[in-house]
Amino acid sequence: MTLSEYNKKRNFAVTREPKGKKVKSKNNRFVVQFHRARRDHYDFRLEEDGVLISFAMPKGFSYDSHDKRLAVHVEDHPLEYINFEGRIPKGEYGAGIAIIYDKGHYEADGKISDGIEKGEFKVTLFGEKLKGRWVFVRFKEDNFLAICEDGKIEKEAQNKLPFDNVSVQLASLTKRVPSGKNYIFEIKYDGYRVLSYIEKGKVKLKSRNGKDFTKKFAVIAEDLEKSFKNKAIVLDGEVVVFDKNGRSDFSMLQDSVKKGKNNFSYVVFDILALNEDTRSIPLLERKNLLEALSKFFTPNIILSEYVLGNGKECFEVAKKLGLEGVVAKKIDSKYSGTRNDDWLKIKCYHRQEFVVGGYSLHGGQLSSLLLGYYKGDSLIYIGKVGTGFSERLKSEIERKLSKIKTKTSPFSNCQEKEAIYVLPKYVVEVQYAEITSAKLLRQASFIAFRTDKEAKEVVLEEE
Repeated sequence: MTLSEYNKKRNFAVTREPKGKKVKSKNNRFVVQFHRARRDHYDFRLEEDGVLISFAMPKGFSYDSHDKRLAVHVEDHPLEYINFEGRIPKGEYGAGIAIIYDKGHYEADGKISDGIEKGEFKVTLFGEKLKGRWVFVRFKEDNFLAICEDGKIEKEAQNKLPFDNVSVQLASLTKRVPSGKNYIFEIKYDGYRVLSYIEKGKVKLKSRNGKDFTKKFAVIAEDLEKSFKNKAIVLDGEVVVFDKNGRSDFSMLQDSVKKGKNNFSYVVFDILALNEDTRSIPLLERKNLLEALSKFFTPNIILSEYVLGNGKECFEVAKKLGLEGVVAKKIDSKYSGTRNDDWLKIKCYHRQEFVVGGYSLHGGQLSSLLLGYYKGDSLIYIGKVGTGFSERLKSEIERKLSKIKTKTSPFSNCQEKEAIYVLPKYVVEVQYAEITSAKLLRQASFIAFRTDKEAKEVVLEEE
């Protein structure tokens, strides 16, 4: 057994794969890695005499004894490869994403290497997921057929996260749709931005400002736990509720939260960790990694689809479908956790969050909310919103705001005598026709309260 062929195929100044060196070992461990490369396949590796004897299996293992699976004997790999998981850079041998599917220990009838020489060997796997007995029979040169004699699926493994908190990447507003193939384009969803931290079989969901959403979206947490029991992963996405036309609807989402419904979907658009920090990997490669993982998704966990280039066409389709807008992302961008030009949002209509600084009454009932945004430490008044409320909602809002009344205006540029001022605590989302030359909202309509966003975060997106 030798690792010379393995070493010859790799540039270790570029790839993170372990350098091949033979070591002493008496263990009988195995690993199965899902390898998203030029062609998706599984790599099956068995420890023997200080190396990993390796097979490439296009379809992986089958539990059906009539389903004979191809297993191609390839070069031996170093023992350290048993824990390898991540990206093999473009241009390197086997370029793509490797993800551990299962690992454990095995028993065999004699040595694997002797069985390969003879053209047949049997192996019993005691994995975290795979348990059973398979026979490998040569039918041509290095090509074997793996046939199940008895097998079943068991529980999966657990790994460790590299971090448990992170700042979210935010998109900058623009009116111009970027052109060229340096950007991908995705739908802008109308929901709660949620980061999911998955480790040791447990899931924690957090809002963009760190609030714990695990109980609020328990059904999503449960689905993520089912999908990734043996992974340590951080995902970024949007929890939404879809209407009958397949559009995400924030009002429906809030209604589902209030009524305790479980009709939520989690649209995942980025991966920030897979056992190790992946934020510095270029976006397009993170997308490939995410796509490889999507094979484990349940129906409520949805992979965000994207289009490479063709931004103007994507934006026009979004407008025709009545969507909120699109997000353009640079294909080579890192996940910096800031708001910059790596991610751009282009809205089909004007809509954003504002801070409630007061309200007015008419006939003893709430008639409008006084809105503003922060510029430095100053809350700048930008106008009122008086439509979009039901009668019941007006009463609820007035009760909520009456508890935080204040005698002085929180705005730096508004002192209305008739207004009832409140502490700038609540954030609402509104849709509007435009911001006038006097810096006031025109035709503003209330959408919803945004409990996932802090007042101090709210700045004016359109100047």
